[in-house]
Amino acid sequence: SIRGLDKIRFSNKNGLTIGALATWTQLLESEAVSSHYPLLHKASESMGAAQIRNMATLVGNICHASPAANGPIPLLLYEAVCLVQGIKGERIIPVGKLFAGVQKNILKRDEIVTEIRLPLTPAGAKGAFHKFAHRKAMELPVVAVGTLCWTSNGAWTEVRLALGAVAQKPFRAQKTEKFLLKKKSNEKTLRRAAEMAAGECAPITDLRASKEYRLELVKELVFRALKESLP
Repeated sequence: SIRGLDKIRFSNKNGLTIGALATWTQLLESEAVSSHYPLLHKASESMGAAQIRNMATLVGNICHASPAANGPIPLLLYEAVCLVQGIKGERIIPVGKLFAGVQKNILKRDEIVTEIRLPLTPAGAKGAFHKFAHRKAMELPVVAVGTLCWTSNGAWTEVRLALGAVAQKPFRAQKTEKFLLKKKSNEKTLRRAAEMAAGECAPITDLRASKEYRLELVKELVFRALKESLP
């Protein structure tokens, strides 16, 4: 049965569950999403036109596995997992491990994603989502950047940095994340982190931008996102 796959459920114990048939419009209108997962809400705002949001789903967005998709960035930041069901049973896959390459995922022929689960976000988090495109709507990003960070006494205690449209699949910039841990959040540190993030990318040149342009965008957008993630 596929009954109930269009539901969005939230609890203070288990976090957010998004059914495979829940649309982007449902996400955009969900109070639970806007209140507890604001980066997912922001990604929903820039997802296509209203007609697309009324039909398209977050699960479809990530299963399509486009490097430039909107959905993976906030899901990587919130460390979401997918519930996958097939003939032989079910398994749970972290969203970051779902992608196998450009428009390729690791699902078997008899498997489908039935829901996405986002755990509760620890208190004190602050983040940002930036999508640079040539138009404000109905446009794939040239670069997409998201951050979710925690600080204490002016230093980073946890950093999550996700990048899209700059490699074969969306990813967390783990080297940059580790670099920032316990460091003071001054401009010099942010600029150095932005340079490191660009070094973790492998962009291509296509109709929307050259690889060199994308790398410069990464530096600027990572800097802005990290700065916005400060208390």
